[in-house]
Amino acid sequence: MRKFIIFFCALLLLIGCNRMKTIHIYTPDKTECVTIFNSDETRYIANGKHDRVPDTNFIKLDIRDIDPLGDALHICWNGRYKWDIVVHNSKVIESKLDTSRFNFNTTLPLDDRGILTEKEFRKKGCAVFDFYRMRLSPNKGAVVEY
Repeated sequence: MRKFIIFFCALLLLIGCNRMKTIHIYTPDKTECVTIFNSDETRYIANGKHDRVPDTNFIKLDIRDIDPLGDALHICWNGRYKWDIVVHNSKVIESKLDTSRFNFNTTLPLDDRGILTEKEFRKKGCAVFDFYRMRLSPNKGAVVEY
């Protein structure tokens, strides 16, 4: 009986570890939302609030090469696009984004010295979600739901 209990607990742990975690990030006025489906190796980013990966307006990423301490989603909702997102060092596996409305990059911009910078994502209408601390900053009214 003890072996069965240990086996059952190990199985539950294995199943729990492979589940996608869902995160919703809203603009301060809650008119816009980005849904993130996250696992250890894969991340989906979709426009709008979803319980599962939608058929359109999402991007699927390989996140295995991202340093856990630097893993972040950089997002701006103002400007030319409905949203502009960067996940530095990610690799695009599949994109079903409408590129006239949504912009995605795998590299942060460079400052005038050629150094990677998050500066533009610290302005009004933008934020950085840190996956290591599971925290949004600057948190000027934007909302995160888990």
